Amino acid sequence: MESSPIAIDNGSYEIKFGTTDLSSPYRAINAFAIDKYHTTYLSNQIKNIKDITSVTFRRPHELGQLTSWELESSIWDYALFNPDEFPGFDLNDLKGKHLIASETCMTLPELSKNMDQVVFEEYEFDSYYKSSIAGFIQFADDKNTKIISGKTEEDISLDSVNQVREKEYNDYQLVIDSGFNCTWIIPVIKGVPYYKAVKKLDIGGRFLDGLLKETLSFRHYDVMDETILVNNIKENCLFVSPTSYFDSFKNKNETAVEYVLPNFQTTFLGHVRDKTKPLPENTQTIKLYDELFSVPETFFHPEIARILKPGLVETILESLSMVPELLRPLLVGNLVCTGGNFNLPHFATRLTSELQRQLPTDWICRTSVPTKECELFGWKAMAQFASTESYRKTRVTREEYYEHGTDWLTKNRFGYQNWI
Repeated sequence: MESSPIAIDNGSYEIKFGTTDLSSPYRAINAFAIDKYHTTYLSNQIKNIKDITSVTFRRPHELGQLTSWELESSIWDYALFNPDEFPGFDLNDLKGKHLIASETCMTLPELSKNMDQVVFEEYEFDSYYKSSIAGFIQFADDKNTKIISGKTEEDISLDSVNQVREKEYNDYQLVIDSGFNCTWIIPVIKGVPYYKAVKKLDIGGRFLDGLLKETLSFRHYDVMDETILVNNIKENCLFVSPTSYFDSFKNKNETAVEYVLPNFQTTFLGHVRDKTKPLPENTQTIKLYDELFSVPETFFHPEIARILKPGLVETILESLSMVPELLRPLLVGNLVCTGGNFNLPHFATRLTSELQRQLPTDWICRTSVPTKECELFGWKAMAQFASTESYRKTRVTREEYYEHGTDWLTKNRFGYQNWI
């Protein structure tokens, strides 16, 4: 019997990987770090850094493209052949194994070929399939998602929205993939991303980290070199304004958070202060007010950060304008949100309400978003895809690769150029 394929969601911040029969993937940080003592850390070893000040990062992805396979292959080796770090995941040899991988949407063809060569020639996988995350989301199971409607008076029941589909996939979806590097808007029609209407918003987790660094350095302490600390503050404190920036600004004192900075004795990352417990002496804290929601507000109003480009809602509308007119209401009624940025509280709800205001009155915006761990939604969709007949028909074997080569693979199987 054929073994379960290995699914690798090769995100620019974190790699999610594991055999497709697992309920949840293993996770490895997709980065290399050097601390101020010139000690090097690879992937999850970064979590063991004791002194997080002045840590320098290098990532395989630059400007949203995977450019350094020298570094990426080291991280893959760490993830795939490290049973001590990932108990239960022990691969002595990849021969005879099957791979499902994700790559950035609209990856440059020459960079995409590099991945094909590494998979077949270095790791020697038996078969291989790759796509952007939007190509897998349509196969996702809807059980662990919630539906948000743009019209509050509409009664949504999961039975009416999540009907039993006759096909293996959903026909029409508008995928919003908001990750570390950027945010992609990808219409999916009849199971295929409609590349003519794909749009990219250059705001993601990395941008939020940078803007939060500047804001905290201007108002509190200089944290321009504290990448790990600022990222932890972002993940634990920030939220998107539920209705509008001005409403949140009026209530900024009620939503204020006091963050305890690390003292490198009892805490190395810091934490949100528990108001019921007294603080030890000489503890340094920062009180966060409108920083909590003004930084994520740049998704909707990039001019806050002096970026003269359209926001997320305008980018979605621009993408919809390039789709055949009859399909637009279908796509708007099937928004799917994925990516780590949707872990920010109220993000999906705010996006739905803002988008509904811009649509014709007889259209209804419905958004599907994972109930928790939005960053894992893509990997779980890949695991669902592995059990379909579509996967078995479209994967590429090693024999086909050696017979036809990388150019054939890009042109006939994995390249997006044929769809434009």
